[in-house]
Amino acid sequence: MLIVTCQICGECKVLAGAPDGDGLARTCWICSCCGSGQVVQLEVPTDARSDLCSIVLGMTMVVRKAAAR
Repeated sequence: MLIVTCQICGECKVLAGAPDGDGLARTCWICSCCGSGQVVQLEVPTDARSDLCSIVLGMTMVVRKAAAR
């Protein structure tokens, strides 16, 4: 899984993908927001390949409800 953003408009996208044996993940897509073509090469650290669960759990968001008045 690769989480990328458009280099033009900043739209976020989650794409299927995995790094090669050399630790580089390569992907290309067309942004659904602005229509520009994107090509990205990401270096994936070796610890990120083995512990995806802790990375995903580290990206959780906490929603705080406003106190009732």
